[in-house]
Amino acid sequence: MARITESELERLKSELSLVRIIEDSGIDLKKRGKDYVGCCPFHDDKTPSLVVTPAKNLFHCFGCGAAGGVIDWVIKMKGVSFRHAVELLRNDSSLAAGNAAPIKQSTIPLLPAPVAIEADEQTALNQVIDYYHATLKTSPNALEYLASRGLQHPELIDIFKLGYSNRTLGLRLPDKNRKAGAEIRTRLEKVGIYRNSGHEHFSGSLVIPVLDRAGHVREVYGRKTINNLRPGTPMHLYLPGQHAGVWNEAALEASGGEVILCEALMDAWL
Repeated sequence: MARITESELERLKSELSLVRIIEDSGIDLKKRGKDYVGCCPFHDDKTPSLVVTPAKNLFHCFGCGAAGGVIDWVIKMKGVSFRHAVELLRNDSSLAAGNAAPIKQSTIPLLPAPVAIEADEQTALNQVIDYYHATLKTSPNALEYLASRGLQHPELIDIFKLGYSNRTLGLRLPDKNRKAGAEIRTRLEKVGIYRNSGHEHFSGSLVIPVLDRAGHVREVYGRKTINNLRPGTPMHLYLPGQHAGVWNEAALEASGGEVILCEALMDAWL
């Protein structure tokens, strides 16, 4: 899984008000000195045993022992994974609230789906590339990788719709055990975004689409952004099947008859 930077985690833990998130969940908190107290939702709490300390942005229950910060609260309340909780807080902290009783395990996506359930294969592929493009712009480690290659110019990122796959796509799709979730994952497997193992094909990769003149995705190239991979892990990836499309077709039309052929897509930018 693409890593979440320590600075990003610290930002979420310190900047997002735990008191507000708990109150937005419908839990009544009362001020008591420097802290807030309320009834804990994680056990049958008749007398308030939940203590929230705003100065540290932490909670602790003296009844059941539940404790932690904003990420821990969302994990326990929403029944989601650590990564899912982080994505909820990153995108909209109001999504992290909303239920006064904890959910054991959530099977309903809490984040907006980037791929329409009824989308055909081409539309679904286009929408995934749009999602990866938006993800890149909020992924410090991917942006750092581009900067290390001298490719961080905003126009380059936008014109070529560069993206980043950080394995969060599945968090925004219906659960695979539901009919809609199974259908959209099957469609994405057909176009090569998912493998039959259920993993995203380009996970941890800078994603470079090959677009036709109508803006449709014909091919995708992925390049891992870290080098310390498990032995046998490929550094370079493409969509399964035959290669298709012409990369930077507009440049060929404007070349005036002179073309420089490069070994890889990224070489042509340098």
